[in-house]
Amino acid sequence: MTAKVKRLTIGVLIVLALLAVGAWDAHWGVALPIWSAYLIPISAAALAFETLGGIIAGGAAGLMLFWASPAARTWGVEILLGWMMGFIGWGAVLGYLQWQARSFREVSQKLQDQEHLRDALIEFLVHDLRSPLTNIISGLETLLVSTEDNLTPEDRELIELALIGAHRLLTMVNSILDLRKLEEGKFPLYLKEFDPHEAVGEAVRQVQLWARQNNVTLQVDFAPEVPNKMVADRWVLIRVLVNLLSNALKYTPAGGTIVLTVVMDDGWVHFSVKDQGPGIPKEYLERIFDRFVQVEARKAGAAVGTGLGLTFCKLAVEAHGGRIWVESEVGKGTTVHFVVPPVVSQGSQVKEMATIPASELGA
Repeated sequence: MTAKVKRLTIGVLIVLALLAVGAWDAHWGVALPIWSAYLIPISAAALAFETLGGIIAGGAAGLMLFWASPAARTWGVEILLGWMMGFIGWGAVLGYLQWQARSFREVSQKLQDQEHLRDALIEFLVHDLRSPLTNIISGLETLLVSTEDNLTPEDRELIELALIGAHRLLTMVNSILDLRKLEEGKFPLYLKEFDPHEAVGEAVRQVQLWARQNNVTLQVDFAPEVPNKMVADRWVLIRVLVNLLSNALKYTPAGGTIVLTVVMDDGWVHFSVKDQGPGIPKEYLERIFDRFVQVEARKAGAAVGTGLGLTFCKLAVEAHGGRIWVESEVGKGTTVHFVVPPVVSQGSQVKEMATIPASELGA
């Protein structure tokens, strides 16, 4: 059924409903007051044809009341006009609200379509960046190792700076690609037994160059009760730690110290990254993991990241069944905490694999 035929059918049904109410009123109008029944076809007309439909149906209902109701003929012109204006007003207001609702839905749909197109374009472009970035990092690391004895300190520093920038860019690329999957609950976790000491060491290694360039000390404190084995997605947890350490490095001044602590907390593995940065205002703390709030905070001068890293961390930790939160005070630095179970349970978006695919190795 086409839209034109559908609207015509609805119009015919509304007319028939008005006639039915009029016939009922003509027969029972004296013994049974049924004048409010006219609001039913008026409301239907307002919802189907918006403001104009509601006004026309209201006027028609007023005339029908005068023509069909034996009781209404005894009211006088003033009362009848009052009923007619009430019918028309009801139809107009309800029709206007329906028009507003339709306009809002159309605008929302257009914005949603544009957002989907934008996200698809960004994902397409960013996906194509991953391979060349990986090649750049591999080439620079090979060059650094193979020519180590022949490099001047200045050349080594330039290569290390390039590696730092390439690793940071790859981290952002991976975060963009994985945020949508995490938000939709479709991000696969590759569960495997590993040593958390080794995973933390890998995360520290990935940011060590940056820390050395910034003259920042990375300190790792492992509580003795932390087990040597846990079951989780090793590479995802490393990426979370790299994001948190990178964020801390952005704001810790030269000569400062970043402390990464791992303890057991009521059966959970508790990680925390503490920096010596300027801190985050209280009004942003509760919503700091929202990427849009981070943009707002950056405009206000707050010390937050790009809006991708912390959002990725929150979704990744929650995918493991854990929790993440921030403690900060302006002028006294920031500490990001997260807890995960030592053994992540199998879930709808979780699958266990013996090896990690190469596409997941870019932390």
